[in-house]
Amino acid sequence: MFDLLSSDRMIQTMDRSLSLSTRRMELIASNLSNIDTPGYRTKDFDFSSALKSELDQLNHAPTPLARTDPKHFASANSGSQPSITNRNAPSYERNDGNDVSLDRESNQLARTQFNYQLASNFAQSKLRQIYLVVKG
Repeated sequence: MFDLLSSDRMIQTMDRSLSLSTRRMELIASNLSNIDTPGYRTKDFDFSSALKSELDQLNHAPTPLARTDPKHFASANSGSQPSITNRNAPSYERNDGNDVSLDRESNQLARTQFNYQLASNFAQSKLRQIYLVVKG
């Protein structure tokens, strides 16, 4: 059986973008929750590079097959977690060694939420198109 959703590149792309956005929001939430923890270092990853890497994998991956029987082998997990780094040199560091900046984290959160909303809107649009085709 042909699976309309898993074979659509736009939906796969938006799925990867949503997953990366969710992962980044988790890191930002962790950073914000540790804003008063002595010695805590900001954790983040380069969203653009991670998304580019995911899309490169997607473009070189064969069309996924639908698993129609429980005895079939499950496909490998398509996405990998981005490497988390302290890639931004802090603009300041407090005396207790904590480098979390509320302004920076708030800015990153707003950008990431925008990316998430944009990917969600694209996915919804594509799903509506598929629904209209199926509905007739």
